[in-house]
Amino acid sequence: MAGGRTAELAMLASGTSWLLPTRDARTVRVLVGPTGMLSVLQDFARGVGGAAAGPGIAGDDLCFTGWQVDFDVTLDEGLAAYHQLLSSGSLSDEVCEARGVSTATVRVAVGEARFVGSESRLGREASVFTTDERTGREDFQYTALLGNLILRSRGEVGDALSHVHEVTLTGVAHQLVQALRRVHPRTATHDDTAVLVFTADEAERLRQGARDWMLAAEEGHPAGEDGTPEWVRGLASAESAEEAITRLCTSASDAARVAERVLELGAFLLESEAAAQV
Repeated sequence: MAGGRTAELAMLASGTSWLLPTRDARTVRVLVGPTGMLSVLQDFARGVGGAAAGPGIAGDDLCFTGWQVDFDVTLDEGLAAYHQLLSSGSLSDEVCEARGVSTATVRVAVGEARFVGSESRLGREASVFTTDERTGREDFQYTALLGNLILRSRGEVGDALSHVHEVTLTGVAHQLVQALRRVHPRTATHDDTAVLVFTADEAERLRQGARDWMLAAEEGHPAGEDGTPEWVRGLASAESAEEAITRLCTSASDAARVAERVLELGAFLLESEAAAQV
């Protein structure tokens, strides 16, 4: 595949740039692509959006293609390849095929975020698909910027059990922030912000909890007249755990109301589990 990367990079949109974030203590990641793509990724990573997250026109989507290269700088070969990239300014096959170097193609799609059944949730969303050149494994990262709520999901495409969901709620009352930690231990808090992390199993637990809520409410009531909140019905009817998380995050127009609903469902789950142990 000699010259393959050079040819593909030449076909990228004008203004090709580099972004060099440090992935961890031993790895330096280099992202190569159009300047617009790198700006979008930085905006969504910060969660502030900038121009990339500003109000968009319905159907206004942007698509980019680039490369991701990871250098293991604890290996001599990886460090040498990294220095060669810095000195030559080119992503050659020699650099990408060195020991301690892994490469992947990156596809980015950015557009308006609208969700069926939500309370006018409107924002911007970005989907990033990364395909490892050696293994063929495809991973995804999804980010939705929805005012004072940010939803992030990541994992391997086609492997639902690997998916992890992160919900960031800002502008939430201190008492509410602290209460979230009691119903969901995987919650980090700071001032008026709470960050909740859900594994695939935990997301499925929320979906099943909504279904159990409906069943409990329907006992002794005609169908549709049990007083079950509409947002609970939405979670219960979700076709996947991932869809349930999305519906929960978009079931209200602000982060504080979403936090209250997480508390309501969490309290129901805790009570149900306690009753089952009696």
